[in-house]
Amino acid sequence: MAQRLQVIGLLLVGLAMFGCGATVPPEERSVILITVDTTRADRLGLYGGTAVPTPNLDRLGSLGVVVEEGISQVPLTLPAHSSIMTGKYPASHGVHHNGIFRLPEGTGTLAARLRDEGLATGAFVSAYVLNRGFGVEQGFDTFSDVPVNRFEGGRDQLFSAERTAAETNEKVFPWLEENSDRRFFLWVHYYDPHEPYAPPEDRELEGEGYDREISYLDSEIGALLNKLEDLDLLERSVLVLTGDHGESLGEHGELTHGIFLYESAVHVPMFFLAPGLLPEGTRLKGTVELVDIQPTVLDLLGLQPLPGTEGVSQVERLEGNEDIAAGPAHAETLMGRLEFGWAELHMVRDGRYKYIEAPTPELYDLREDPSESVNLATNDPERVGEMAELLGEWKSITEAAADPDQATRSLTSEEEEALRSLGYLSGGSYKEEGADQLLPDPKDMIQELRRLGNAKALALGGDHDGALLVFEELLRAHPRNHQARLSRITSLINLKRHADAEEEARAGLVLASQEGDAAGSQEEDLLGFLATLAFLQNRNGEAEEIYRDLIARDPENDLAGVDYARLLIETGREEEALKRLNAILARTPGNGMALAARFQAERILGMQEEMLRTAEELADAQAGDLMTLELAGDLLIGSGDPARAAVCYEIAQEQLPDLSPRLLMKLGQAQAAAGDLDSAEQTFLACNKLMPRDPRPPFYLGLIDQQRDDPEKAGRRFREALNRNPRFAPAREALARIGATP
Repeated sequence: MAQRLQVIGLLLVGLAMFGCGATVPPEERSVILITVDTTRADRLGLYGGTAVPTPNLDRLGSLGVVVEEGISQVPLTLPAHSSIMTGKYPASHGVHHNGIFRLPEGTGTLAARLRDEGLATGAFVSAYVLNRGFGVEQGFDTFSDVPVNRFEGGRDQLFSAERTAAETNEKVFPWLEENSDRRFFLWVHYYDPHEPYAPPEDRELEGEGYDREISYLDSEIGALLNKLEDLDLLERSVLVLTGDHGESLGEHGELTHGIFLYESAVHVPMFFLAPGLLPEGTRLKGTVELVDIQPTVLDLLGLQPLPGTEGVSQVERLEGNEDIAAGPAHAETLMGRLEFGWAELHMVRDGRYKYIEAPTPELYDLREDPSESVNLATNDPERVGEMAELLGEWKSITEAAADPDQATRSLTSEEEEALRSLGYLSGGSYKEEGADQLLPDPKDMIQELRRLGNAKALALGGDHDGALLVFEELLRAHPRNHQARLSRITSLINLKRHADAEEEARAGLVLASQEGDAAGSQEEDLLGFLATLAFLQNRNGEAEEIYRDLIARDPENDLAGVDYARLLIETGREEEALKRLNAILARTPGNGMALAARFQAERILGMQEEMLRTAEELADAQAGDLMTLELAGDLLIGSGDPARAAVCYEIAQEQLPDLSPRLLMKLGQAQAAAGDLDSAEQTFLACNKLMPRDPRPPFYLGLIDQQRDDPEKAGRRFREALNRNPRFAPAREALARIGATP
């Protein structure tokens, strides 16, 4: 009897823990991964945040296990997500920064493994830094990314391309409905808390700036949670929500993220849900790293981790086994070195202490000093030595696991000679001399970053002379500041000081040759500028040589590829340009630069049908430069597609600092022809203010009133048009049609 009661008791505990429904077995479950960019753990109510309510994130976390100390491996988006997908540290997977690294083709990823297991795989990302081509798309059948859709100065603003959480959800929900009756792996990435902090204005949100973005993010997480519940997917899935990194918000002098490894930047929210497999409403003390997510998810599905995985499954700890201690957590950032010529930083932390390897080492007692304001390194050299040794062991292991093809890239002798023959190396060897020199500590340089940002703002506002004074002062003090050099070159080009810009780029190339594994990306930036400068000065053969070299180094360098195609168009080789552009668009269909260049080539060749298709793609991608978009809109109007034409005109207008009466007139007519009378009315009202003597705005407003069956108001509008120009025949004819007198 006692034994029977004991069995019944255990069953009751199980029912209380997992609910009364039948548990879905691991082999039948789907996987849902939600990554929230730039989200500090301490901004969520679950982590004690009080700045703004986060009811939806809190509710989602309460359904599973909340990890109290989730740790990012890198406070940057692409490297952090590469670690999530591979279960490897950056030294092993090779991605250390946004934009200038790619996850190598053939790298094992969570998506590829789950697809091999028969799951449908879909990803929906919200920022360009995760777009197709950077490697995290590997393994996904559906990969929805962000169009490259804005030009400034003739070049797409790549790294500012993003979409809101609501826009991403609009893509996610149909995919969920289509795949809800089968197993799937869904990855949803939200980018909203990333600066600039500008959430949609048509929402009832709380807080200001960054906190208001958190409020908006929470509302859209709520929409996704409701959708998952409506489709009865939560009970049938393993769900993980994690931040990729945090945001400093001025702490330790850093406004955003990427430079430092303090808790504000690396402590992220993280929780695991698996109804029937994991408890609900519990918290896990101790650290869990991003690299642990992949092996944990696979373990929950009854699968082995990917080969070479460096993270560790946390399933037993999540289940409540307190006998298993958390291991040390690690992080790195190379942004300071890659962007500004400062020292890179590495970190290790245990349950209490945190050590940051830097020119001036740092040690913090996180229990007593969670804000990391008191550096204990000089007072506790023994602990510093212990943690430095632990960090050194980790670095040795992860660096040894790295793919040798992803290590420092050296130029071939042919490449070096080609550069020297073009005058881009002024003697000396193109080697890594000086790569091991002691670099400045980012802690000592953070004000330099502020000054650089202020100077960039001057340049953006058109004060290139004022900006140059700051760029030059920064470079005199620290010649390895790559961002200051690129900014100076840009301002010199804007001032048409092409010879000075070339001299600066060549000087940068010599310094880049000494930068070890930072050299490749810096060289590409500088060579790209030199090609542009050669092209601007009609040295087309020289520009072509450089573009070919850049593309040979990296066949997927689409910036160089499109610029080269433009050169080909400029020199009468449109068909060759089209071949290159079509290859780029096969990889990145929404690439606005490539679409715009293709449209221009087709226009020169008189390829009307192809032009129309490209115009449609420009509208669908909301992509293109001002001139191309206006021409595409005109073509679409003529073909009977006013809705797409309106998109082209609207995107073109957004690229201008002031309202253009010409574009607004075209936009209003396209909106009206597409049946969007409300938008057309607002557009023509704007035209009316800009063109108070022109009869066309009131005339078109009258046509809208006529379509709304308001002949009296339409008549007043038509008379106003005639008052402005008594010889304006369309208004007189319109009055006659409605039986009114002038």
